[in-house]
Amino acid sequence: MNKAEKMIDALRPRPPINGDNRFFYDELKAGRVSVQGCSSCEELRHPPVPMCPSCHSLDWSPRQMSGEGELISYVVMHHPIVPPFQDGYIVALIEFTEGPRLVMNLEGIAEDDIEIGMKVEVTAHAVDDELTLPMASPCA
Repeated sequence: MNKAEKMIDALRPRPPINGDNRFFYDELKAGRVSVQGCSSCEELRHPPVPMCPSCHSLDWSPRQMSGEGELISYVVMHHPIVPPFQDGYIVALIEFTEGPRLVMNLEGIAEDDIEIGMKVEVTAHAVDDELTLPMASPCA
């Protein structure tokens, strides 16, 4: 087996899933990008936490994001290359129009064409049969 075949067979590392963030991955699996929304003060938050940092309420519900966002920051990963990742993959900080920021991959754009402030679309992307993650791509 050559190096390229090993990269194809390798699974992406699994995120740790617990009682606080399970809804996030369940929502992605259903095709929705959602964050926690406080049932008391309506604050949207990510990453998920048990208590609202604003009003200290323990009550929340998933709130679906529009999928529209803006590139706030990014890094292009060149090394070390660990399967299944490829050289030059882009990790981006995206701010949704609703306010929350999430870290995710940015695809569909060359490194030289990336611009801070560019508009992106965020969708749920099935990485493999078991894992779905948010993925950003430039707006057309």
